[in-house]
Amino acid sequence: MDNLYNFIKKQSKLELLSEQIGKGNKEKAQKTLVEMSLERAFYMGIQKKNNLENEIDRPLKIYIAGPYTPKDASAHDYARIAHENTVSAIDYGIDVADKGHLPYIPHLTHFIHLYGKKILSYEYYIKADSEWLKDCDAILYYHHKIGDSKGADNELKLAIDSGKTVFFSVYDIPKYVPAKKIIIN
Repeated sequence: MDNLYNFIKKQSKLELLSEQIGKGNKEKAQKTLVEMSLERAFYMGIQKKNNLENEIDRPLKIYIAGPYTPKDASAHDYARIAHENTVSAIDYGIDVADKGHLPYIPHLTHFIHLYGKKILSYEYYIKADSEWLKDCDAILYYHHKIGDSKGADNELKLAIDSGKTVFFSVYDIPKYVPAKKIIIN
């Protein structure tokens, strides 16, 4: 039986999910996402039951993708919700780091937006995020509601289309444990 990392890389429904997102078919994409999550949960259960290894040989650079821009928020709530979304992304990034990997958290540009001496355009952030995503090995798409975050959905599609490994849960991510060096005296 393949280890979890290889299983996830071979997930054939990713292409279908990308196609559905690209066509704007939120309902079908959501159904596909749920099916994939259930399959992965089942596989994780089998893996745990069989006590199989869930480790890989190097740390992965993992892009943290989730909602930032508040949907349908009032001007009064906008900054608070964006900040809460940033804190959630930071928490996911810490969970990824706890598994031995290197998270990239695009939500941290929230602080550039709030405290920068200049306002950068939405297009700038989209371009910058796309470039960073290219350098990552994988993406953690932690928000499981297709259509609620246009940016995260686009990042998911870009990751799938460029062959990145896609994780939908921190529990899907294999642990990286550095090999212990043997010191010979």
